[in-house]
Amino acid sequence: MEPKRVMDTMLVSRVRILYIRSLLARSPELQSIKVSSVDRFLEKANSGRSRSSSRGNSPGRSPVRYADEHIQGFKVNLKPERKSKFSSVVSKIRGLDQDTLKQQVTGGKLREILEEAKSFAIGNKALAALFVHTPAGELQRQIRTWLAGNFDFLSVTGDDASGGTTGQLELLSTTIMDGWMAGLGAAVPPSTDALGQLLSEYAKRVFSSQLQHLKDIAGTLATEEAEDAPQVAKLRSALESVDHKRRKILQQMRNDAALLTLEVGSPPIQNPSTAAEDARLASLISLDGILKQVKDTVRQSSVSILSKSKKKAMLASLDELSERMPSLLNIDHPCAQRHIADARQMIETIPEEDDRIQEPSRSRRSSRDFGTGTEVDVAQWNVLQFNTGSANPFIIKCGANSNSELVIKADARVQEPKGGEIVRVVPKPPVLENMSLEEMKQVFSELPEALSLLALARTADGTRARYSRLYRTLAMKVPSLRDLVGELEKGGVLKDTKA
Repeated sequence: MEPKRVMDTMLVSRVRILYIRSLLARSPELQSIKVSSVDRFLEKANSGRSRSSSRGNSPGRSPVRYADEHIQGFKVNLKPERKSKFSSVVSKIRGLDQDTLKQQVTGGKLREILEEAKSFAIGNKALAALFVHTPAGELQRQIRTWLAGNFDFLSVTGDDASGGTTGQLELLSTTIMDGWMAGLGAAVPPSTDALGQLLSEYAKRVFSSQLQHLKDIAGTLATEEAEDAPQVAKLRSALESVDHKRRKILQQMRNDAALLTLEVGSPPIQNPSTAAEDARLASLISLDGILKQVKDTVRQSSVSILSKSKKKAMLASLDELSERMPSLLNIDHPCAQRHIADARQMIETIPEEDDRIQEPSRSRRSSRDFGTGTEVDVAQWNVLQFNTGSANPFIIKCGANSNSELVIKADARVQEPKGGEIVRVVPKPPVLENMSLEEMKQVFSELPEALSLLALARTADGTRARYSRLYRTLAMKVPSLRDLVGELEKGGVLKDTKA
């Protein structure tokens, strides 16, 4: 059963070494680890060198550095074989082959060395590090070189070479390697094997290094000031990216909990605190929201004149944003205060007029109320395609003028000849409130035909409902008019309930 147990532990060692080497290949923080050369782990028996008798207390077993002059060496006890003339004569009389007898003796010695090498390697993390950081072929070559330098009689002889037999140097170096591999894969209760302990230690070091690296990056980002909205968005995105990577590492640590606890009694991974960085990220998120609302307010103020109530409402919204300053860190106060102050100054400089009272008499309604206004300059058109099922699909382009009114551009007629595109200011739904169906048709006649096809119904109430839904659809396509739609809905003037 013993050979089977040796093979099992050797298999464990091979798997561990492959796993740790893959970790080394992608972890720069592990590639700088120094290990001692193989001659630090080999010692000629009775050489007179002073070595520490306790492997557990050896400085060479430091978890940080595996290169130290005090590493305990594996004693190799070999003596040249000396045969008397009498033994040679007896062997010839008995008909025994001297080479066979020599090989049998060598085989017994190899088994002895194998067991001693295995015992030496059990729990030896310094030796485990040597195996991990040194290619197998190179390690065996170094062992052969050490053996040849310390035992001259082991050199491969001419007879060995010509006879095709394996030289003693090759046999001994392979035996030592196999013994070490078997020992490194053997568990040391209550801990795991030496390579498993090394794997756990290296994994912890990688995770700790990655967490600290992200902590340093986040710490640098958290101290940067943002001057405007693009910088705020960029800084927020960078901090969120770092936070995402940190959470991903923590999740991987939870998934690899068994791996990280292979070494019994080892300290847990230190997860550096990110409270300051998290607070800055929360502040940037709040600042980003404030700046977006300031931007929306400024866009609504891009007019030549404002009503008193509208101006008052816009200034009040800026006051509300100022009240949200406590949610920001001090580093973000200047940016928010500057943008709010600039927006306030812009709004206050816009001329204001008295609020208009809507005149119910149709005779006093201006042509502008019925969609024939002349303010049709639009900065950006948004395109919608409609398909009524009874005609070819038609396109309506919509936008907003400087007075925050809905403007559309479409072909004059749906069928050929279409007559080219015309631009009109679209009346708000309240304009149709007290009109008859014929009067509504008269209003729609001044607009692109597509609008009347979509809005007209058999009754006046049905037309008002359909027109309200159409107006909402077109206005919601224009970002600057969405607040207007909300105001109309709150006022109950959108008559879009199904009749």
